[in-house]
Amino acid sequence: MNPYGKLIACVPYLFVLAAAAALWRLTFDVTFDAQPGQLSPTFWPRLAIGLMAISALVEMARLALTKNGVSTIAGIGRTLERSGDDDTDDGDLQRRPLLLIGGVALTLGFAGLVTTLGFLPSTFIFLVVFMYLGGYRNHAVIWLSAVIGTLVFAIVFLKVVYVSLPRGTAPFDQVTQAVVDLLAKF
Repeated sequence: MNPYGKLIACVPYLFVLAAAAALWRLTFDVTFDAQPGQLSPTFWPRLAIGLMAISALVEMARLALTKNGVSTIAGIGRTLERSGDDDTDDGDLQRRPLLLIGGVALTLGFAGLVTTLGFLPSTFIFLVVFMYLGGYRNHAVIWLSAVIGTLVFAIVFLKVVYVSLPRGTAPFDQVTQAVVDLLAKF
């Protein structure tokens, strides 16, 4: 790839950097009373914005430093798919529009049901269905991963970030309360 092509390939990342700069500036407009020993309400947004800017800079550096602007790094899925036959080309990878539609429907279903079922039961169901939809069939691993994943989300959001999660309507709010009570013991 010539230098002009590399510059053109960096344009989307320049937009991301500009958006990050604008969003970072907006965080200074947040007014709050500082509480000793607590993170400010701008901490998590600034962390996310900073990570967004760093990822854009890394991608721009990767484009500039690689020979043809294309990295040879493949995702874990492609690596596993290629493990059987090494002569598979990226153009030969199968497209799965129904899988995409299923993922979109699952995400919309999660967004629609989270206020009724509550965040924790909805997350558990989402993780289980997502793994089955993706074609994974080890049932013990799916269910254990969903339990562990849901508990990790609960710990991060309830104990670290202190976000108020949707509890759900009765009787589903009791599931959230049971998890909150369980986490209070630790």
